[in-house]
Amino acid sequence: MAILTTREVKGVGFTIPRPDGADKVTGHTRYVADLNPPGLLHAKLLRSPHAHARIVRIDTSLAKALPGVRAVLTAADIPELHPNAKTRAHAIMAIDRVVFAGQPVAAVAADELAIAQEALDLIGVEYELLPVAVDALQSMQPGAPPVADAGTEADTSEALAHSGVAATESQDDSKAVNVAQQTRLSRGDVAAGFAESDVVIEHTYRIPMVHQGYIETHSVLAEWDSAGGLTIWTSTQGSFNTRSEVADVLGLPETRIKVVPMECGGGFGAKIRALCEPIAALLARATRRPVRYVMTRREELAAGMPAPRVVMRVKSGVKRDGTLMAIEAETILDSGAFAGAVLTLNGIFLASLYRWPSFEVRGVEVLTHKPSIAAYRAPTAPHTVFAIDSQMDRLARALGLDPAEYRLRHLIDEGDPMANGQPWQKNGARACLERMIEHPLWTGRAEWAASGGRDGRGLRGTGLAVGGWIPGIQPCSATIKLNPDGTLNVVTGQVDIAGTNVGLAQIAATAYGVDFEQVSIVTADTDSAPLAGLSAGSKVTYTMGAAVMAAARDAREQTFKIAADDLEAAPEDLEIVDGRVVVRGVPERSLSLADIGKKTNAFMSNVPPVLGVGSLGFSQQAPAFAAQLARIEVDPDTGLVVLHDFVAVQDVGKAINPLGIEGQMQGGAVQSLGIALTEELQFDDDGRLMNPSLLDYRKLTAADVPDIETIMVEVPAPAGPFGARGVGEPPIVPAPAAVANAIEDATGVRITELPLTPERVALALLARPSEDGLSA
Repeated sequence: MAILTTREVKGVGFTIPRPDGADKVTGHTRYVADLNPPGLLHAKLLRSPHAHARIVRIDTSLAKALPGVRAVLTAADIPELHPNAKTRAHAIMAIDRVVFAGQPVAAVAADELAIAQEALDLIGVEYELLPVAVDALQSMQPGAPPVADAGTEADTSEALAHSGVAATESQDDSKAVNVAQQTRLSRGDVAAGFAESDVVIEHTYRIPMVHQGYIETHSVLAEWDSAGGLTIWTSTQGSFNTRSEVADVLGLPETRIKVVPMECGGGFGAKIRALCEPIAALLARATRRPVRYVMTRREELAAGMPAPRVVMRVKSGVKRDGTLMAIEAETILDSGAFAGAVLTLNGIFLASLYRWPSFEVRGVEVLTHKPSIAAYRAPTAPHTVFAIDSQMDRLARALGLDPAEYRLRHLIDEGDPMANGQPWQKNGARACLERMIEHPLWTGRAEWAASGGRDGRGLRGTGLAVGGWIPGIQPCSATIKLNPDGTLNVVTGQVDIAGTNVGLAQIAATAYGVDFEQVSIVTADTDSAPLAGLSAGSKVTYTMGAAVMAAARDAREQTFKIAADDLEAAPEDLEIVDGRVVVRGVPERSLSLADIGKKTNAFMSNVPPVLGVGSLGFSQQAPAFAAQLARIEVDPDTGLVVLHDFVAVQDVGKAINPLGIEGQMQGGAVQSLGIALTEELQFDDDGRLMNPSLLDYRKLTAADVPDIETIMVEVPAPAGPFGARGVGEPPIVPAPAAVANAIEDATGVRITELPLTPERVALALLARPSEDGLSA
């Protein structure tokens, strides 16, 4: 059966603006905070000011007596609460011990938000302060105060759903205190490799906790019906995942819960877990009224689910001709008060992004008295690439080799073994780096370095890095029906966060044979939608896109079978042209899609309706890579790093919607640059966040970044729809390494701790040796 090409149909490959763009910028898009059902109550949570304390008593009597307060809940009112909570969602409220500053100890539902806030001030809590474990290295030591209850096991379901690499088994059954899990990957004789090396470089890299920075905070509205059914309107990255988790937390059958996915104002991995849904549901149950809870920005920063703090010690050895010999690494990942990180991907990229013949990499997940972590767009990949790419850059400089050519010489390719033994699938890592090496900003880096800055004193440099992600895979399904007017309706349960519905509509248009404007996408609730996975891990287009393509082709075949009878032709001799089914080579013999749609939707018709179904499982991964280049200038007096140019090259497999992909590449790059230059959640020795507002937690703005040049490379993914790959994760990965490499290129100083603030850079410049061997 012939499929029209993208040149004939306005679908895959066309640049399509987001149809919802105007509504969003004019304020017409409805979010959870805009929902106001009759009888709505407003929720607030009382959060612990202490990172570790025993709850001696809680007095809620004054709060309950406040007019307008409809419910006050503590752990004593929630029979669903149990010790040894396996996830943050299950730890709805502290039972007898708080384990991070910001953990809820009471919840209020009131007629007005101001009343709920006043009620919080009337709740009296007596705490017995306990020793605090804030630093992960200290938290691992004997005698450190325990974070988790005895017997609590790490839950890695969220991280597994985000990544395409399974966790390795723990390598040490006798865990040290506060060590949630450990991993080890090894191959070859590492000791012999180092013994035979001519150059050995060892550094310790430190990356702080950072927040994902979505515009819309966690928001949820919950309501029960008279039959005991629970409906949840929420800002989530996965409706079915939220339903499953809430059902598990509250001990309900999933069939009694309906999740309605609202417009999600950003998530980046932090809205996978059901952080607020259980408590909103419990307050709604207690009051028998709808309850809405919207976190404040301060709550998000202080008690959200940030990306982890990571410390990596990396030692690598090479021969004088550049031959890779051995690498040894240890990663310590601070996951806050609840476990759940997947360490394996960190080890995969450390040991097998480049072709190390011998390696031993270990990972340790450590609990501390800080908020538990969540994914953040390629979780741990920016951290890992910051370390391994900095190492490669250092090795190249030590050997007097071109750093880009040195990377390309050793970069993995299809079929090379990953550190866990799996082969690397087809990918565009090398194609991205090759394209970047040709870029004028790279070939002209010497002239840039010699130009001397705007006042003749600035230190100028250029750096690049390459990194990527191995997207997760998930089963999913979609349906497509032909309407009486000849248009198509696509129904999925996939939450659209980044404009993925536009791409899905383009895939349906091309696969069926109509223009994009003839396709509408409906994101249905969990009662109505076919199964969909998470909108996370760069897998929506790869998995749901394939399901939509299958459904569209199914609907096309059904359409041809119906038209074949009227046109007296074989289905394989038909094609769709300009909204009509025509006999190939005989254009006067045709039937409009509208006529077919009317026939199949007529009440008295004996013709079955056209309803295409795509239901798929997946086994083949599609690694996605990007290379990024930073051209910077460093003020030698203040340490200020000014970004002059930035280039992002990315393998997209097949550009379904180039405009949407460009937005993903630029947005991810800006987030990556924020990690590199300014962002850090700063905790004091007592575990309290010191910068819980956007005045103190410094995110980049448009004034901080130049225009970001984007270049798309297309190395088709064998199992992707029309060859497409996921594009959301790779652009956040390389920038920290690229900027650090550019700083060393400009100043000769290697900085191994993020963010690369003016203070940190200035201190490093002061510490560098001068020409006479003394510090500058």
